[in-house]
Amino acid sequence: MGIRRLFSTMGLVILAAIVLVSTLITDVLFKGVRIDLTENKLYTLSDGSKNVAANLSEPVELYFFFSRENTKDALGWRNYGKQVRELLEEFELASDGNLKLTVIDPEPFSEEEDQAAEYGLEAVNLSAGGDVVYFGLAAKTEAAEKPAEVIPFFQPDRQEFLEYDIARLLVQASQPQKPEVGLLSDLQVNGGFDMMTRQRRQPWIAITQLQQLFEVKQLPREVEEIESDIDLLLVLHPQVIPDSTRYAIDQYVLGGGRAMIFLDPFAEQDTESMMGTPASSDLSSDIPKLLQAWGVDYDPLKFVGDYQLALQVGVEPGRPPVKHLAILQLSEESHAVQDDIIISQLENMNFSTAGYLAQREGATTSFEPLLQSSEFAMPLEADRLTTLRDPTQLTVGFEPTGEKYVFAARVTGTAKTAFPNGVPVEGSEDSENAEDSEQSQSEETDANIDPEQIKEGDINLIIVADTDVLSDRLWVRIEDFFGQQVAQPFADNSALLTNAVDYLSGSSDLIEIRSRGRFIRPFTVVQDMNREAQTAFQMQEQSLQLQLEATEQNLIRLQGQRDDQGNVLTLSPEQEQELIRFQEQKLEIRKQLREVQHQLNKDIDDLGFRLKVINITLVPSILTVVVIVVALVRRRRAN
Repeated sequence: MGIRRLFSTMGLVILAAIVLVSTLITDVLFKGVRIDLTENKLYTLSDGSKNVAANLSEPVELYFFFSRENTKDALGWRNYGKQVRELLEEFELASDGNLKLTVIDPEPFSEEEDQAAEYGLEAVNLSAGGDVVYFGLAAKTEAAEKPAEVIPFFQPDRQEFLEYDIARLLVQASQPQKPEVGLLSDLQVNGGFDMMTRQRRQPWIAITQLQQLFEVKQLPREVEEIESDIDLLLVLHPQVIPDSTRYAIDQYVLGGGRAMIFLDPFAEQDTESMMGTPASSDLSSDIPKLLQAWGVDYDPLKFVGDYQLALQVGVEPGRPPVKHLAILQLSEESHAVQDDIIISQLENMNFSTAGYLAQREGATTSFEPLLQSSEFAMPLEADRLTTLRDPTQLTVGFEPTGEKYVFAARVTGTAKTAFPNGVPVEGSEDSENAEDSEQSQSEETDANIDPEQIKEGDINLIIVADTDVLSDRLWVRIEDFFGQQVAQPFADNSALLTNAVDYLSGSSDLIEIRSRGRFIRPFTVVQDMNREAQTAFQMQEQSLQLQLEATEQNLIRLQGQRDDQGNVLTLSPEQEQELIRFQEQKLEIRKQLREVQHQLNKDIDDLGFRLKVINITLVPSILTVVVIVVALVRRRRAN
């Protein structure tokens, strides 16, 4: 018996030794091997990342600083640090020798800590009284004059963007110089001074992020020539730019320069002009002669209302959120072209008071829609927005046309100059402010002829009929992270801008990686049910709301009756009865309104209950039955 027990013990020891040795061998032989079972391969290095690593213009040295010793009690940070290191190793393997990774644990008061501080990495206290932790990355080339590019600290809230952030760092480190973007804007996207609050405004985060990848050069409003060394022209809300600037845009685009232009029938961010004076009541922007020459139709007086894409907004305390037909959330269903590299994997973008574009009749250019409305949309007059207090006012008389309206489009092909008479003079026939006629297109004057004028050329540009899409409120929130302000996106608005700029400037690898960042999967069944329910009860709700307003007016009239001296009059018995009837009617209408709101959610609640029953009862029951059947089959075979 003792010998048998001894052999049994030795067998367990031998088995444990075999498992340990095999684990070590497997860890060495199959280091870095992973099986990614996620639907979108979130944990596999994308082709874009592999291209970035393999096609670096010069070798890059990576220094990954992680305070391993100081995070021994923080398991979550250690796991995240391991994930970052393994991903960096994947980049190194894919680089064909272009990358060299060095992992450093910067202990306190060490040379490594001094090196981390020299690169500009951030030291963060993860807990009160604890040791500081370094968790960042520096990328350095052999070019001595070029400073190291860094990720100061890997924020856990950006874990889903980890691959993109590393790839972007590699691109920035290896580029001799960033592509140059010329920015021409009548909006204070770079901050400026708020005359109302007497404080400086923060720059738009979308522009700040663009400056991380490109050399953004602010162009003056009166620019008369756009240099050819500008890789891309970005025009935002061209409202009051002079005709000479429009001519410069015309010549730049015809000369092969690429451009991205944002127009708007109602720019909500246009609260103050670039000169610091209050903006005019007209918040629209338009460049009609240029659009006409490019073969594009655009109405600066109308915006698109869309009942299906409308977001719900809060109106006042105690009142349920309502649909705002002017604030729209575009999903993958809004992509006019599903496989376009700019938008193919952008999940949702929020637009506000957006206009619409169309191909002009007889255009010689190609008009390719990128983003569009649903068929539950119609154009609305933009001046309705100036006095809008309640978003439900937009639903009055709203009748979808069944047509899809284009919010963004790519325009390419051959176009002629918008200024055949040469450099325009304010008030002349070719001025934007002059009357547009057949005669003005044909007559030429020698006074403003440009001998080097480009009459015709191939153009390549993207036009978006909304500027608010880039404003912070529609896509990003600012959160505090260990005492620092961190931007956390909740929509892909900025990615739309950066993708388009990457594409127009000739880079596509970062687009693919950036698009892998967010994978929100909306419950489309619930969205469809909610839309159908709201459509069914919309008329009833509007009718009840009108009745409620009329009843409240009658109550105010009866309760406020006064004589010539201002004294409150005593109501007659009939008036008192009428007052009581109006009060009861008001309560009854409010009750019906609550029932309508409850009915809107009834079907969704029923669906949620059925799903809970399936998840809590049906699925476990099926698994239990399967386990019992398998056990019975095994027992029968054993017998």
